Amino acid sequence: MALDLQQINDRIEIEELLARYSRALDYRNFEELEAIFTADALFDAGGLGSPSGPAAIAAMIEGTIGHLDATQHLVGKSLVDFGEDGDTAEVRTYLISQHIRESTEGPVKHYFLGGEYYDRVVRTPDGWRIAFRRLDRMWKQGDRAVIGHG
Repeated sequence: MALDLQQINDRIEIEELLARYSRALDYRNFEELEAIFTADALFDAGGLGSPSGPAAIAAMIEGTIGHLDATQHLVGKSLVDFGEDGDTAEVRTYLISQHIRESTEGPVKHYFLGGEYYDRVVRTPDGWRIAFRRLDRMWKQGDRAVIGHG
């Protein structure tokens, strides 16, 4: 499939949007995190909830990882399928995230998660934004208590 210059540019912008998401999490920049989503965005995070709107999404994420000593969210190359209008796309991206909390009881101080993000992104006047995100968990390793609040 041949890509035109606009699609190449859009793919780069979408991949940078997803990288900015990971960096916002890892640097605890929840204000920047809010700017990554549309005003009516929905995040299906499975057992963590399904918040709607940038502030609620950021609050859910902050409540999940804000107390940790460190996180690192690594995302792979994205598969981007543009809608016919060119202003929407479905994106699938593998991820590995690790979570560290030194005060966790026991010898294991980390929790790893492997999965895939499924996103619907839209072009806005401010650039590409996530309108819908779903986290599909594929595997885990370590102590889940690390991300608990105990």
